[in-house]
Amino acid sequence: MKKYVWLLAIAAFAVAVLAMVGCRPAETPTPSPSPTPQPTPTPDTRCPQPVSTVVRSLYNPVTGGHENEIQIVITFDEPIAGDVDCIEDPRYWTFEVVNPTRYDDDPDEDPGPSGDVQFGNVDITLSDDGRTITITAEVTEEDLPGDFGYGLICDEDSAKAYRGILDLSDEEEDGKIDGASVNKYAKVADLVKWKLSAWCTVYDDLGNTCCGFEGEACCSSVCEPVTPPSGCPL
Repeated sequence: MKKYVWLLAIAAFAVAVLAMVGCRPAETPTPSPSPTPQPTPTPDTRCPQPVSTVVRSLYNPVTGGHENEIQIVITFDEPIAGDVDCIEDPRYWTFEVVNPTRYDDDPDEDPGPSGDVQFGNVDITLSDDGRTITITAEVTEEDLPGDFGYGLICDEDSAKAYRGILDLSDEEEDGKIDGASVNKYAKVADLVKWKLSAWCTVYDDLGNTCCGFEGEACCSSVCEPVTPPSGCPL
């Protein structure tokens, strides 16, 4: 009898265990995190673009060195892969000085007071990193009765020297030239315009090509861009 009771107790315990197991909620596996989608990179389809032009005179009035020499530095936003041969060839470039307050021995002629400003001995170099084009040249004005030296009107010192050349003119009379005070001249700094021919292509390492670049900047005694519409103050 005791053995029978013991067997019933074991059977009841087994039933209770099975019931507990059957009532336990099923375990839900922890989901793996979904991978973050990576954005598709935007393809580079832009060719190099000029972002700044700096123009300055290289003339040293103390030593007299670099007479009439000027420098133009054009910086691009990415390296240029070519065409280096035509980029460094002055025949593909045009330069213009704009300054209505320069002297003109014939005020009625066209294109005006800056028309007789000439660029000579032009040298053009593309930097090793391909981002900068440096142009040096000699700038002279045929109408001036004497040697200016600075090449460009960039600041008060060069403007004073420019008017000083006019003061020495044989036409000068009572502080006037052509009936006007010499102080009417060189009132603002020179604006220099440049243009690269459309026959010379500029492209990057990916082959994105553009042509017909141009730009402008005021001549300044500081090595940073000075551009319109602020004008070209001395």
